[in-house]
Amino acid sequence: MPKLSVCIPAYKEPDLLEKALRALETQTFRDFELILTDDTPDDSVRKLAERWQDRLPITYQSHRPSLGTPENWNAGLRLAQGEYVLVHHHDDWLLRPDSLALFVKALDDQPEAVFAFANTDIRRLETDERIRLNRPSEKQLEQLKTEPEVLITADFVGVPSTVMFRKSTGIFFDSQLKWLVDVDFYVRCLRYCPVAAYIPEALVGVAIHEKQVTASVTKNKNLLLFEYFTVAEKFGIDLRREPYAGAYGYWCWRLKVKSVDEIRKAGYVGPLPKGTEAVIRSSWKYGMRHRYIKLVMFVKYRILKLKRKDLHE
Repeated sequence: MPKLSVCIPAYKEPDLLEKALRALETQTFRDFELILTDDTPDDSVRKLAERWQDRLPITYQSHRPSLGTPENWNAGLRLAQGEYVLVHHHDDWLLRPDSLALFVKALDDQPEAVFAFANTDIRRLETDERIRLNRPSEKQLEQLKTEPEVLITADFVGVPSTVMFRKSTGIFFDSQLKWLVDVDFYVRCLRYCPVAAYIPEALVGVAIHEKQVTASVTKNKNLLLFEYFTVAEKFGIDLRREPYAGAYGYWCWRLKVKSVDEIRKAGYVGPLPKGTEAVIRSSWKYGMRHRYIKLVMFVKYRILKLKRKDLHE
């Protein structure tokens, strides 16, 4: 059996997928299988997989009809034979030839860790301009050890492409989620085993573009309300506490939530977290705070041209 299973859930965009395959081909760590699960309605990804069959150890599985996210991700997990698993999105890519080697080493060196994660270089697809480097602060790393639920307020771990986990957890992605599906997965992993290995280097590149699931989800009020309150109930979040009050207050302000009825109309039927009504009433305060922070950032980084601390070449 291979040491590592790299699972790529594909959906259209064969050009971006080929970029990911080229980066995988250059990896110094070679003890991996590549599982390509395909939700594409045409044959474009299948044909690409056939062209690469002699260059990478590909197992290809097509879904007609498509499974959708995240069931397409889970399909790869079910086929995975490796001790470790990396769910690598088709439009992301490994930045360095030793990216896989460093992920594997982190888990080998810390056998108590449930997963290893690294920094993420986030760029615009059209221009390759760096937007930011996603990396946790020291405070966030400490929070992760004792309160992994804090990821609900800010996902500083990053996208699944930058997280390698142990197959032995037996944990799958929650099929009723789309926006918080990765955060929910990380929290459940850390509740299973509260240790994560952090690699303080950028190993994965992520391209931001309009065809991503994220681009459509952030405009879907009902989906966001359903997921945020579903996850809050699942993990016993108290909205009277910070940073949860601020995070939920921001979303209630952004989505213009005026009453609990709107949460119910979004499809959430479970018990409401403590502090829900207070957060809705005071959401305007969190909206004003958000506007203030955005103004400060605009002045510092656009007008004064100061260098952001999280951007390193």
